[in-house]
Amino acid sequence: MYFKNVFRQPATRGIPAAYMQATLLSYGLFDEIVSGFPVVGLPLLRDRLGLSYEQIGLLFAVGSCSAMVLEPIINVLSDRHSKRWWILGGLLCLILCFVVAAFVSSYSVLLVVFALYYPAVGTAVGLAEATLIDSDPARSVAIMTRWTLLASVGDILAPLLVTALVSLQQGWPEICWLAAGLWALLFLLTVAQPFPRCEAVGIKAEGSFVSSDDTARAEPGVIPEEGRVSTWSALSQAMRNPALLRWGLLALIPDMVDEVLLGFAALYLRDTLHASEATIGWLLTSTFLSSLCGLALLDRQPWLRRVASQVPHRVLAGMAVVVLAGMLLLLTTHTTWLAGLALGIVGLGAAGWYPIAQAQTYAQLPGRSSLVRAITGLGEPFKAALPAIVGLLAARFGLLAGLALLGSAPVLLLLALIGYAPVKEPQK
Repeated sequence: MYFKNVFRQPATRGIPAAYMQATLLSYGLFDEIVSGFPVVGLPLLRDRLGLSYEQIGLLFAVGSCSAMVLEPIINVLSDRHSKRWWILGGLLCLILCFVVAAFVSSYSVLLVVFALYYPAVGTAVGLAEATLIDSDPARSVAIMTRWTLLASVGDILAPLLVTALVSLQQGWPEICWLAAGLWALLFLLTVAQPFPRCEAVGIKAEGSFVSSDDTARAEPGVIPEEGRVSTWSALSQAMRNPALLRWGLLALIPDMVDEVLLGFAALYLRDTLHASEATIGWLLTSTFLSSLCGLALLDRQPWLRRVASQVPHRVLAGMAVVVLAGMLLLLTTHTTWLAGLALGIVGLGAAGWYPIAQAQTYAQLPGRSSLVRAITGLGEPFKAALPAIVGLLAARFGLLAGLALLGSAPVLLLLALIGYAPVKEPQK
């Protein structure tokens, strides 16, 4: 019953709009499921093509670099026209990528597939998220919380589906066909429904806002002509928006307590605390469940969402203190069960960081969600370099040094909140 309610959007305009919003909300779930296939199924791909470790690393590096170059451009361009066609185009590209990957026998072709796959995911999934925010900006915290919650569920389902296929004596081609089928299903669900209209306001050339009456007459998901400014002018204005840059930074910090932390925490449990593989598995699972509980609490408690929308800096500061306590316990304990408790505290406290910060990032430029994504995409190099930086510190100064760098995330978040004051909306 709970996950049935997760897809429900209370503030919708009729059943068709509710169905379309639920469809767009499912993009986060599908993304995490399918994105996990190449990772979990990597041994199958390696055995099929006889790949070396260097070739495997190059695949992901090419994909990441391609996304870093193309996604900001696509985000800016999509803000000028209906996002519907960009999303559908991204889905078609994803389907094609997995169909080709199912038959691939050449490493060079596989490189092209990865180079197309990463920006296609960012286009389809990222713009679906942006469209959701634009369709109901007043509920951005609730939308981002549900998006993150469903994405977390997708993280669980991906390895389970791959394991099920392998147990049925299926290999890499079958994984690709399943991925292509899932994207095709999402394509059919999207193309068969009316696209939500953009309710948010846009930026006029002189810096004022387009009225809701103007946007009501516009094509779905498009800022009206009189509300547009040139692409570079809008980008320049956004780059000079200190509130946008602050919240963009705050939305970037949660990556320090996500998969990278869990990966190095697993190494810490094994190499320093000498925990067994089974124990590590249970502890990481409990950490993941605590994070899900934090997201579920934020999603199902209206008063908590209301507070997170009205005074997000205070909620984030409180969560940061909880995470800081968990990290201090993790870095100082020599007991396995206390380390597990510390990871659970970190997972619970950090669960709401990203949805709250990302919702506030979108709120800085109402109706220009794609432009916001173009600006926040500038932080992608940090995300790509973070594992290597932590690994370098761990190799040079020890595993605790790498974990200490990741453990500085709550301190960085608190420092970024210094001087923040909510801006009261002018009365109409």
